[in-house]
Amino acid sequence: MRRERKAFTLVELLVVIAIIGILVALLLPAVQAARAAARRSSCTNNLKQCALALHNYHDTYRKFPGIGSSSSRAFSILAKILPYAEQANLQDLIDFSSPIYSGGMGGMKTIHPNNEVAAGTLVPMFRCPSDGQEDLFDQFDCDASAGQAYRGSNVVACTGSGRDDSWDLRERTDGLFSYDSACAFKNMTDGSSNAVVFSETLLGNGVSEGPQPANPHEAVAWIGHASNVNPDLAALSSGAVWGWYGYRGYAWILGKSYSTTFNTYAPPNAPYPDVCQLAYGWFGARSYHPGGANVALGDGSVRFVSETVDLTTWRNLGSINDGNVLGEY
Repeated sequence: MRRERKAFTLVELLVVIAIIGILVALLLPAVQAARAAARRSSCTNNLKQCALALHNYHDTYRKFPGIGSSSSRAFSILAKILPYAEQANLQDLIDFSSPIYSGGMGGMKTIHPNNEVAAGTLVPMFRCPSDGQEDLFDQFDCDASAGQAYRGSNVVACTGSGRDDSWDLRERTDGLFSYDSACAFKNMTDGSSNAVVFSETLLGNGVSEGPQPANPHEAVAWIGHASNVNPDLAALSSGAVWGWYGYRGYAWILGKSYSTTFNTYAPPNAPYPDVCQLAYGWFGARSYHPGGANVALGDGSVRFVSETVDLTTWRNLGSINDGNVLGEY
């Protein structure tokens, strides 16, 4: 007597495959959302650490750090708060009495030997996991032929609203930080909870003087020796541009405008690029988190600010003492 073999029919197998496909399709968005939430949470934690380190710096010196007064000696806010974020060993590698780099004015720039190791060291606290861009930059302010390179940063310090003359860090801006600034909590007359001190931005793609980029979020439009005040950035960046640069966030050690600072003139994730004039300008908060960007406030809290935030409110958040009443955000 023949035994019947028990097996799936072709139809049953196809039904099972279809069910599995439907389950995967239903679960995949949830998995992706969970991963995005985890990356955003990690970024939030990084900004929180930076904000707390800033508070600890103030507790020690009774003031906040400022940016150095010249390009080659413009040590960043990030470099100065390292010991207060359990990175004292890294700061020990920085020689603040030496320039970060030397050369320029048409010649080759070279990272100073006393600061080369620190400049090329990756600091995970300054990186956002949602930004997959390479963070090793060897085209700007260094000698690539000698193996020199900088490590980049997604964390940037707020230099103000960018309104009027606050785009130029050589002047005292309306924000917490500028060249040679030495503000304290007493200067934050709008209240520490009403002032942005750090945000995140996107790393540039490392391409120098390339054509207009496909992704304006990663680019800096250089408009040359102009002197615009309160400009229409969309119009300005679509006009006569001298060059496009991929050096946004390229060196955590450097306090240059396009490296580790931002202002609140443009909304988070603005659809137009950052604009540089006279080596300063309007550099925005940007992220790959859907809908906005994380910011740290002066009271140490971290908030997610929507890219549709009221622009007046957002600009007021960049100022520490403009006396304006903030709207909801």
